[in-house]
Amino acid sequence: MLELAGVTKRFGGVAALSNVSFTVAEGEILGLIGPNGAGKTTLLNCISGVYRLDGGSITFDGRRLDGLPPHQVARLGIGRTFQVVKPFASMTVRENAAVGALFGSGQAHLAPKAAFSWADEVLELVGLARKARLTVGSLTIPDRKRLEVARALATKPRLLLLDEVMAGLNPVEVDEALDMVRKVHAGGITIVLIEHVMRVVVGVCDRVIVLHMGQHLAEGTPDEVLQDRRVIEAYLGEKYAARRHG
Repeated sequence: MLELAGVTKRFGGVAALSNVSFTVAEGEILGLIGPNGAGKTTLLNCISGVYRLDGGSITFDGRRLDGLPPHQVARLGIGRTFQVVKPFASMTVRENAAVGALFGSGQAHLAPKAAFSWADEVLELVGLARKARLTVGSLTIPDRKRLEVARALATKPRLLLLDEVMAGLNPVEVDEALDMVRKVHAGGITIVLIEHVMRVVVGVCDRVIVLHMGQHLAEGTPDEVLQDRRVIEAYLGEKYAARRHG
């Protein structure tokens, strides 16, 4: 479904991404992990059109994405969330979700009545149906993250890019978010997720790619990657490895 070949992105003289290549199969949940500054969010920004590439190519369903602006990428069927959630504060939860349906992918570009109907469905999916009429300012951080996912889902993506939707959540909230991701995936959506919570990576990912200093460090199943000596040294640390094997 998605192919990255030699993706390179520089900021000034610094390469945030250097010759990164991998594919994403339709129906897969792919995890992206690595230390802060590894280039994970930069990579999502390149896929979604926020950044232009300095080298390489990105192809989605046989169509080149590099060079397309974000709204055109979204209309091809790629939705995403952002690390720092920025809902429309003056709108209700339902209105925020409807924005995705009004301005999303080609199949999600709906008339207002249909957009609100679809918004109700995605809010039900992410567990916010009972809070649809509330203003965004009354939501907790976990609920704002759910709304970020709902707004992305409202665009009717075939591929969903999730940027640390579990960050800052307590263990119970993480379990709830995991269930949400599984439900989204069960609806036929391919997922690429950035995550630091290893329980999430092990719990939902079919395959994991590790980035380090803007480069592809390792790839494999969660168990393979979490036992990789290079990954332990660059990211996880010896204490994590000891706990995992203890």
